[in-house]
Amino acid sequence: KKQAFIIKVANELATDASFPLESTLQEQAGNAIGFQVNNLATVGTGTTETEGVVTAAASAVEASATAISAENLIDLAYSLDSAARALGPKFMVNTSTLGAIRKLQDGAGNFIYDPVGIGGQTLLGFPVVENPAMADIGTGNRSVVFGYLPSYKILSTGLSVAVSTDAYFANDVTGYRFTYRFDGKLTHASHVKYLELA
Repeated sequence: KKQAFIIKVANELATDASFPLESTLQEQAGNAIGFQVNNLATVGTGTTETEGVVTAAASAVEASATAISAENLIDLAYSLDSAARALGPKFMVNTSTLGAIRKLQDGAGNFIYDPVGIGGQTLLGFPVVENPAMADIGTGNRSVVFGYLPSYKILSTGLSVAVSTDAYFANDVTGYRFTYRFDGKLTHASHVKYLELA
């Protein structure tokens, strides 16, 4: 699957810029494509675009329409078989969902999320990855995934940059074309499971 776009730069800017124009364009283009690739690798539909890890994940737990409970997260973690849990699974959520999870407590009144756990933030003893492409808590959303995330593989050609002074010659403009081809696939559907709100 290809992600690509063109940035047109007036030749006056290219000549007069007091900063490294091409490296700045490459950095910004890399960021823009990176956000899009992350979105597709997370929630891509798999039809005309890459199938994201959330789309490919196996169904595990259903929560209420508007909230996630500590019990839901425990059920999700232990819906993964012991062999997959031994690989080093992680929870993946967005910031909004993590904020809601941060308030959850177990039956003894202890918070189940540790923001300063060994090696970083942990939830029920498992690491947490924040991903802005994950859905918020809401009806029908898959707001939490849990599993061995390296089982989602990405193949990429890397970022390709081409420059043309001819394409927009009549307008005295230089075109910078950025192209990134990639695809992703979850190799073992049983390695990642999702929590969906009813």
